[in-house]
Amino acid sequence: MQAALRNGVMPTTQAKSADNHVALPTALSLPESVYRDGTFVIPLPNNWSASSTSKSGSSFRIEPPNGAPEAQATLAVLALAPAANAVQPLPSEQRKMLGGVAFTDLRRTVIDRMINAGGWVVNDRQREIGGHRVFEVIAQTPANSDTKSDQVWNFYFTEINGRVYSLTTRSASGATEKVAADAERFISTFRPLEPKR
Repeated sequence: MQAALRNGVMPTTQAKSADNHVALPTALSLPESVYRDGTFVIPLPNNWSASSTSKSGSSFRIEPPNGAPEAQATLAVLALAPAANAVQPLPSEQRKMLGGVAFTDLRRTVIDRMINAGGWVVNDRQREIGGHRVFEVIAQTPANSDTKSDQVWNFYFTEINGRVYSLTTRSASGATEKVAADAERFISTFRPLEPKR
């Protein structure tokens, strides 16, 4: 029980003693900063809170600490990685893929989204974040009547447990560094449940 308390997990009821052993309750309450939707059980960065969940993904509100406008993040499953017995691409092709999805296809999804939003792609790069191979695309949309300043979009694509995930953040240009650092922390601690096949 002391270990659970140190890890921020508090049992909902007191442990019961029965002769020679202690039985802990099966239902543990999670700290408020942990998000659970049936697929994901993940710690959320400070100032992140769940806003909605749908078949297309989970959305989060991000409150920047410096009083900047609120930012948003969305986590979604893009694709299932091909089965282990499927035809494997050549190693030179695999370096340009994530979970069987080509970087050009991932980049194209961002370009299409930016065309619809009146924005543009600024850069893309491959990285490693918290032991996860990540393909990141950075984009920007201009200020409009809803957003008083330019919006910076960071699209992070990674493959974990046979699924390709997308984490998208959108923030005012002044809060970009803080939101990007939080997103990278989020990815480094992201350990979703095993996929149901």
